[in-house]
Amino acid sequence: MALLLLISVAFTLRSNKATVEKNVYRPEPDKKLLVHTSTAIKQDVAQEYSYTGTFAPYREVMLTAQIYGEVKGIFAEEGDFVRAGKTLVQIDDHILQAQYQAAEANYITAKRNLERYESAATSGGVSNLQLDNLKLNLATTESQLKQLKRQIDLSKIVAPFDGTITMRSVEIGSVAGQNPIARITDLQKLKLEVSVPEKEIVLFREGAKANVVTDVYPGTTLHGTIEYVSDRGDEAHNYDVRIVLDNNQSKAVLKAGMYGTAVLKSNTPHQTLFIPRAALLGSAKNPQVFVVNGDRVALKNILTGYMTADMLEVKEGLNEGDVVVTTGHINLADGSAITIAND
Repeated sequence: MALLLLISVAFTLRSNKATVEKNVYRPEPDKKLLVHTSTAIKQDVAQEYSYTGTFAPYREVMLTAQIYGEVKGIFAEEGDFVRAGKTLVQIDDHILQAQYQAAEANYITAKRNLERYESAATSGGVSNLQLDNLKLNLATTESQLKQLKRQIDLSKIVAPFDGTITMRSVEIGSVAGQNPIARITDLQKLKLEVSVPEKEIVLFREGAKANVVTDVYPGTTLHGTIEYVSDRGDEAHNYDVRIVLDNNQSKAVLKAGMYGTAVLKSNTPHQTLFIPRAALLGSAKNPQVFVVNGDRVALKNILTGYMTADMLEVKEGLNEGDVVVTTGHINLADGSAITIAND
């Protein structure tokens, strides 16, 4: 009984195998397949170059107190936009104010004494030595007054330019010292810093315009100005380039640290070979096309380059005038016979 079952299973498997092999598609080399074709042509193309970098603030300063003292007032929070000259932090200046009042009184007294003695000197009652001492005393008190005035001014931490407070490390009661107390960042403009190979640095000229695109705002092109082109390359023969752009577009507000790509086109167009993208087969690593040779096709490897919405640049593998298959690939194989049915 078991033997009969085994024989039945074996017969069924052989029958299934025969059925599968019968249904497998095998191209008939002499059967002509209908295809559409296109011809490889040369076109003038302005080469496009792209360079990716990181946006940095146009200006950024860490603010540090130049005098020691207790923080008595804070007038800006993180994220606030402030104008140049605005007081951000006030350090205790009571002692300095008292010293200033005393120095001011000394200065006024020294000035009056000098004026009295100069009047008396006309009658010969005052010696030149006395006058010189009084002048020296006046200069000394004036110098002390200016120094204290400067220290009082330094007790106020003010914004050096228009910008956003992006860090603040003190609170009321903190003691200001050598550590930074705040950071102000100018985000009204941004710098895109990119590295450019030696052979392409000639495309960049200070003062010229440059287009910038970002992944954050796809389809939006920003416009900047090339502010700086390095005169010295690094060990890899790359040169630093800085592009400045306004950051005031309401629909494309950028932040420092984001990625951006500068896009430039060569002013000198060159001819290159193009075929329709529909002709492309295989993967990006192994692109192939069917090339018409008489009434048959040959499968060829190609090297691709620049790509548009409809066309594909071919750097190697084809010649101008080669005819490639654009539709009808499904049943084609290397050496298949074809009939061209172009409109």
